[in-house]
Amino acid sequence: MAHGKPIYLDHAASTPLDAAVTDAVMRVLACTGSPDALHPSGESAAALLENARAQVAALIGADPDEVIFTAGATEARNLAVKGLLSANRARGRHAVASVVEHPAVLSALHSRQREGHEVSFVGVDRDGYISPETLAAAMTADTALVSVHHAQHEIGTIQDLGGLISAVRGRRADARIHIDAAESAGIIEIDVGDLGADALTMGGTALGAPPWSGALWLRPGARLHPLIEGGSQEFGKRAGPVDLAGAVALGVAANRVRTRIATRAAKRRRQIELLAARVLGIADVRLNGPAVADRLPGHLQVSVRGVTGESLALALATRGVEVSPGSTCTADAGKASPTLEAIGRDSVWTHSAILMTIGDATTDEELRRAAAVLASVVTDLRAMSPLDA
Repeated sequence: MAHGKPIYLDHAASTPLDAAVTDAVMRVLACTGSPDALHPSGESAAALLENARAQVAALIGADPDEVIFTAGATEARNLAVKGLLSANRARGRHAVASVVEHPAVLSALHSRQREGHEVSFVGVDRDGYISPETLAAAMTADTALVSVHHAQHEIGTIQDLGGLISAVRGRRADARIHIDAAESAGIIEIDVGDLGADALTMGGTALGAPPWSGALWLRPGARLHPLIEGGSQEFGKRAGPVDLAGAVALGVAANRVRTRIATRAAKRRRQIELLAARVLGIADVRLNGPAVADRLPGHLQVSVRGVTGESLALALATRGVEVSPGSTCTADAGKASPTLEAIGRDSVWTHSAILMTIGDATTDEELRRAAAVLASVVTDLRAMSPLDA
């Protein structure tokens, strides 16, 4: 087992909290009142909640009353997909999404299929890009919802949202559009006023907040039914007590990154180029997704010929480097990555991916050391691997 502090390269799954975020959470945990209560303690809690809502709204150019707090991005994705389809049945019972959406979106759509909805899944090119023409062609007169991601969670592809949304509106102007920005909000500039979408998912991790915090932006007039019923909290869109600590953490994190998105992204881009230059210099290591300069800043997925992703992640952990085996969102050891299959990778590469994601505190020296450890581990594992090397 390695000694000393690990080199943590799994920030897309969960990221260390900034001191300001941690302090805010601890203060809220000491708060007694409910935001719904009609007494001074409740008023204090309500003020904390509404300040957090305003902070999150400011990050994406929204009004505060358009932000619904959720328990993480997965819930926000489910609320968007199921809630929009349920509330917009008059528009139709057909939905469209890409085959490389987040598992939460895909699962929500599959569950709607079991309830009688029709869903069309469109393919992507070899870098994971969705074609606007292909997306629009999959729509019908019965299409009520189109759901696409901003940044792909496995291979880091950044979609041309303007082109995709324009194509959808040209095909059917009143179709509801959900943008999954859980991987990108806080790292890439987003202004919902200019976007032309109806709903947008945000997640805590990309902002530097806990992974169990999240939010859904909903355009005024875009009707949505709640998943959780039984109360009027969150404008009637999510019943039950609000996770005040999570909401405040998301707000503080959003406020912290709002004025430095460009510098945050530039640092991550430079550092991931540093890491990629060394990792891709290892024999038979292949980059998955777009060129390093074009992908989600701080995000690098590679496949290593002759080694399984799970074996590689475990071996790296024993030597003090922590990464994710292919994706932060699935734990199906031994199964091929559907995303890598969708972009045309054959079986030699679909089982052998690891995902490395960096954070605000990642240093250049850590990345150099991680690349050196990776090269050593790959050599050792290939010597004993049953895969075709």
